[in-house]
Amino acid sequence: MRSSNTFGIQFVIRLPKQQKNDQATVFARISVNGRRFEISLKKKVSPQNWDDAKGKARGTKDEIRKLNEHIERIRTLIADGYHELIQQKKVVTVDAVKSLFLGADENEVTLIKLGDYHNTEMKDKLADGTIESVSKMLGHTTIRSTQVYAKVVEQKLSEDMQNLKKRMANQ
Repeated sequence: MRSSNTFGIQFVIRLPKQQKNDQATVFARISVNGRRFEISLKKKVSPQNWDDAKGKARGTKDEIRKLNEHIERIRTLIADGYHELIQQKKVVTVDAVKSLFLGADENEVTLIKLGDYHNTEMKDKLADGTIESVSKMLGHTTIRSTQVYAKVVEQKLSEDMQNLKKRMANQ
């Protein structure tokens, strides 16, 4: 049984709520199987210069021509992403098309994921609170480097305590 997907790309404009005479922002509306998502192109156009039926700007000015060329490039990129999903025999959803267009990778590593991975890997390898643990965690090759940093911390703590004692004595 062959399944068919519905797919469409439209370009629409949105006006700011309070300012009716202002420039409108251009959005790409992606529709797949009845679900849709809009992505801002971060381009502005006067509502008087917009053709809703054609989904592009009207006119021959250089800026209008450049906007229409940009819209066509975006249309091509989104359509290419859709066709790539079909060729790879992946499930075609609006989120999958959006992710391909925006360059979001399923296997992308974020700082949070990296931190979680590090904490999971190091949990069993390091004992709690030892100078050796801190040395390994910081990637020092010798414990001497860690001891230098620890002394700086001890010195700062000692100075702070002396300052606190002086303040308490003056009150």
